[in-house]
Amino acid sequence: MPLPERVERGLVVGKFCPLHRGHERLIDFAASRCRALLVISWSQPGFAGYSAARRERWLRARFPQATIAVLDDARLAALCEQHGLPPRVLPRDDDSEQAQRDFTAWLCLHLFGGPVQAVFTGEDYGDGFAAALAGHFNAPVQHQRLERTCDVGQASGTQLRADPHTHRQSLSAEVYAAYVQRVAFIGGESTGKTTLARVLA
Repeated sequence: MPLPERVERGLVVGKFCPLHRGHERLIDFAASRCRALLVISWSQPGFAGYSAARRERWLRARFPQATIAVLDDARLAALCEQHGLPPRVLPRDDDSEQAQRDFTAWLCLHLFGGPVQAVFTGEDYGDGFAAALAGHFNAPVQHQRLERTCDVGQASGTQLRADPHTHRQSLSAEVYAAYVQRVAFIGGESTGKTTLARVLA
């Protein structure tokens, strides 16, 4: 089956707490189907240990070709000031779907370069999301869905936050490295411990 024609701009939205391989498959899927990809992330009130800066580092390391926007209230306020806009705050995670969609459309239109032509998700909600954006943009927005059959065995965000080490196969090496605080080398004399330590450092 031929791939659909690439759209000009695509959008992926998520919390990425943490960024896992399921998310990465979705972002790769989106990147292959649009000429420019915008990835937006926020979580309010968020999760301890998953700051905007930490999530942004992961996304930029894994997807340097995409436009990455990871927001908290301080970052959003700075962007509003930079664009000469009144200050806003992020929607809360338990706000309505409509509030989240309206806010995403506002971000695209006022802070991140205008409308997108497609949204990419792995969920049924994407149809309604695309329709809501199309209403704000007064232009069609496709929903392109990635079927999640390839995500069998993928740990959930909740599982990964509870125990990233047990579920480390669900994380890329760059993301998992952020959880490794101490490494010990054990071995006899002249077995390469110093060389290994220097390389890993």
